[in-house]
Amino acid sequence: MRSNHLWSLTLALAFFSALSAAQSPTTMSTGTSGGLTTITVRVSYQQSHRPAAAMRVELVSPYGGMVDTRTTDGNGGATFNSVSSGRYRVKVSGPDVETTTSDLIEAGGSIGGPYITENIQVKLTKPAGTDAGAAGIAVIVPEAAQKEFNLGVKEMDKKHWEEAKDHFQKAIAAFPKYAEAFNNLAQVEIQLKDGKSAVEAFRSATQIDPTLPQANVYLGQFYYENVQYKDAEPYLLRASADQPENAQILTALANVEMQNGETDLALTNARKVPSLPNAKQFAISHLIAAQALTGKGPDDEIAKEYEAYLKDAPDSSLAPRVKDALAKLKSK
Repeated sequence: MRSNHLWSLTLALAFFSALSAAQSPTTMSTGTSGGLTTITVRVSYQQSHRPAAAMRVELVSPYGGMVDTRTTDGNGGATFNSVSSGRYRVKVSGPDVETTTSDLIEAGGSIGGPYITENIQVKLTKPAGTDAGAAGIAVIVPEAAQKEFNLGVKEMDKKHWEEAKDHFQKAIAAFPKYAEAFNNLAQVEIQLKDGKSAVEAFRSATQIDPTLPQANVYLGQFYYENVQYKDAEPYLLRASADQPENAQILTALANVEMQNGETDLALTNARKVPSLPNAKQFAISHLIAAQALTGKGPDDEIAKEYEAYLKDAPDSSLAPRVKDALAKLKSK
C-alpha cells in the first residue's frame, strides 16, 4: 500500500488552484465576446413593492461561483461596474427574506448591451408589520453607516483603496455589527497587501454573518496555508453549502477533510465532484477518493478512481505516477 501522504503536496496545490478563482473579488469573463457592461440591480419587497435596503446582492457565474458582491442602498439599488462579457445570474439574500436568484443575464456580446437593469422582488418570510417586516428590515443599518458604506463601495469601484478603507472603518464605527462593511474592508486590505488585517476583518464579518461566501473561502485558504486544517474546515463547509454546484470548493473541502483524517466525508465529497460542471478541471478529486479508499476499500475501487483520473487528465504531471500506482494494484 502507498503512503497516506503520497499525494499530499499535489492535493495542497489543487486546493490553492481551486480557491484562486472562487475568492477573486474582481469580475471574471465567462466566454461571450464583447465589451464591459454595467449591471444595475433594483430590489424591492414582493408584498409592498418598497425598496429593499441592506440586501446582499451577488453576481454569480452560471455554475454558481460568486463573481462579485454588493449591498443595496436605501433605494434598493446595487451596481456592478465593468462586468466582463458573459452570462451571469444575480442572487439576492438578506434577513427574513427568501433568497432569490434571477434568470441568466447576457452581458456584452450581440445580445447584452453596455447597460443592463435587473429588477428583483424578494419575499418576506414574516408578514409585514411584525418586527421583521419591511420597515424593520429597511432600518437594520443606520443611515450614517449605510452612507459611509456606499461611499466606500464607490471608492472601491475607482480602486481608491485607502479612501475606501476609511469609509468602511467609519461605517463599522457607526454600526459595529455591519458584516458587509467588515467584508468589504477585508477586500480592501487584500488590495493593500495587508493579509493579517484582511483575516481579522473577514473573521469579524463571519462572526456576525457566517454565510458570507468570500470571507469563508478566504479564511478557509488562510488556515489551510498555515496548516490549521481543523480551523479551515468549517469555513469551507459554509462556502460549499452556499455554492453546492461549485466543483472548485467541493474539491477543496474534500481535500481538507482528507487532511483531517475524516476519510468517509472526504470520500463522499470527492465522489460528488465528477457530476458537477467543469468536473474534468478537478480530476484530482479522483485521487482524493483513491486516498480515502486506501486501507479500507477494495483495490478495484481504488483502481477505478485512478483510471478515471487518467481519463480526465491524461497529460497531467501526475499521470506517470498514477499509471505506476495503477499497475502495482493490478499486479497483485
